[in-house]
Amino acid sequence: MRFYWLLLITLFLGACGSSTDDTEKSKEKEAPVEVQREYIELGDLEAIRQHNTLRLIAPRFDGADGLPRDGVAIQTYQDIASAFAEQLQLDVQWVFVDRFEDLLPTLNAGKGDIVVTNMTVTKARREQASFSKSLNQVNEVVVGLKSLDLDDEDDLQGLTVAVPAGNAYLETLQKLLVDEPDLFQLTVVDSALSEGDILDAIVSGEYQATVIDSDVARALLGKYPTLQQGAVLKRNRSIAWAVRKGNPQLRNELNKFLVEHHIVTATREASKRDWETIKNQGRLRMLTLNNPASYFMWRGELMGFDYDLMKKFASQHNLHLAVIMKDSIPELFEALKKGEGDVIAASLTQSEERAAQGLAFSDPYLKVVEQLVSMTSGPKVESVEALAGYRVGVNPNTVFYTQLKELQQQGIDVELVEYPNTTTEKLIQLLEQGEFDFTLADSHLLAVELAHDKPLHINLNFSEKSPISWILRPEQTALTAELNRFIDKQYRGLFYNVTFNKYFKNKRKIKKHSAHRVTSGQDLSPYDDIVKPLAEANNMDWRLIISQMYQESRFDTNAKSFAGAQGLMQVLPRTAREMGYSELTVPANGIGAGITYMNWLRDRFPGEMDFQERLYFTLAAYNAGTGHVRDARRLAKKLGKDPNRWFGHTEEAMLLLSEPRYFRLARFGYVRGSEPVEYVRRIRDRYLGYITATR
Repeated sequence: MRFYWLLLITLFLGACGSSTDDTEKSKEKEAPVEVQREYIELGDLEAIRQHNTLRLIAPRFDGADGLPRDGVAIQTYQDIASAFAEQLQLDVQWVFVDRFEDLLPTLNAGKGDIVVTNMTVTKARREQASFSKSLNQVNEVVVGLKSLDLDDEDDLQGLTVAVPAGNAYLETLQKLLVDEPDLFQLTVVDSALSEGDILDAIVSGEYQATVIDSDVARALLGKYPTLQQGAVLKRNRSIAWAVRKGNPQLRNELNKFLVEHHIVTATREASKRDWETIKNQGRLRMLTLNNPASYFMWRGELMGFDYDLMKKFASQHNLHLAVIMKDSIPELFEALKKGEGDVIAASLTQSEERAAQGLAFSDPYLKVVEQLVSMTSGPKVESVEALAGYRVGVNPNTVFYTQLKELQQQGIDVELVEYPNTTTEKLIQLLEQGEFDFTLADSHLLAVELAHDKPLHINLNFSEKSPISWILRPEQTALTAELNRFIDKQYRGLFYNVTFNKYFKNKRKIKKHSAHRVTSGQDLSPYDDIVKPLAEANNMDWRLIISQMYQESRFDTNAKSFAGAQGLMQVLPRTAREMGYSELTVPANGIGAGITYMNWLRDRFPGEMDFQERLYFTLAAYNAGTGHVRDARRLAKKLGKDPNRWFGHTEEAMLLLSEPRYFRLARFGYVRGSEPVEYVRRIRDRYLGYITATR
């Protein structure tokens, strides 16, 4: 045990520094990292054109506070801004800053040309910059404990109210204190803290209230049963992008682009719209669920089969796609009928029962088979009659349960083991644990499990192919026709097949290298000489990076994940861009992006966390994203476990975030928790082996 802890103190430290010869060898192998050219330009559009580049300023990893539940994702803003540069026939250069309050100073220093983010337009900010047309309208609202009366601003009397530095909310609260200096205690916190971080602090009793935008409150408060939305302090605050005051030509072109492309968002009020209205307003509202088939977040990227198809449809019609997430199928149906959304895209089965509820359907865009599955090492059957005497795990809220009950009525003595509100993923886990002999699953969801190399055996098909369709209101005949045309053109075409394979087929197999016996003095990888100086510069142990690299790519420079992560360290291009890297298949770029990202992640966790624990949380965040790890820490605390310890504590909470009763209350929603758990464990074990072998 003592040796184990001695090994751990080398974590993130450059314990084995490179010699001069090593460094020279590294320079020979290392390809140059693309460095963005920095320059000062204060002129308007004509001056900007001389550089052939439009510089877009944004907070680093903007919008990472949760899975978008209602409307615009920040990633969409960035795509829109890039499209504007393309229309101007200019290259795009992103300028990322770490603090929100640095956005306008960076703009006015001439280091960038447009600030692209959710920025509230205030009087103080108008004195510093000009703003585009409003992209959204929000209210600034008080949020605090339900035990408090917060219906009026006077109810803030005696409370401690926390808001981040550099935020519009701070200006609002400071104005209140001008008239009544003793109304409340204002606490200004670090701007790096998110709204969610502050809400967590209110729940723990550190503060009593805060102020946030109404759309953020709407998205987050469902996760905080002890908190409430209170008084509205400012109404109809505009969200817009900023340009320098001396750049009216750039501002005019930007406004024209936003109007032409219907980016200015329509009202959030419910509206039963058909195709013509949708086209005129330029926005398609997709109602969906958070699950691995339809819509989820992976390493900060929005993904899902339904999401990708709808995004393609919207793009073809020059529409902005707004995602409105609900927590259950009945909520989806109610929202559609009220006009909160235009179409339900949630991998739902077309049925007579649903048609009787007053719902209409598109043509099927997916057909699935209900399949009986067991472990490859378990029992096998070739007919439903042979199930007699076996235990079958089933969710009683599914069609499978009705079918199995019918078998019992036919005299087939099958034992049903019921797990209400349980996902296919969880049932497969229970099957692996030996809780029952068989379970039933839809073929596309079973394919997700098979893509993770589960030792499963498909025994037989329980039913014919069932149609999966998008759901609309009966009167939406024109929109239904447009969706049907899209399905007819795309179904089983190139885009459809690539997207289907991305989510429901085995990932492209990376050629596996057998684990060679490592001895002292032997290279751990072909890239040791590149890794050593980069790791040392970031105060990391190069052997940890090599262990992680093997787990990510098996040392294959051309490796690419289902989500588009690339290179030796499997970094997403968007993430690499925000770290200043591109061309990730170049070894030095891919490694540099991965190490820089690890370094950034390391600082996302609290200072009181033990040194070795910070490593585990950093690795987990690298694999699953910081948001999912934060959700796991919150859940661990609720379960009475230590949120600052990984093994046996937060890792167990992470595993639960694939179950609806837990991920529906999580800010970042569903995550396949077994992946980061296995990821951290394997890298740790390999790293300790590397240390032992190279001592």
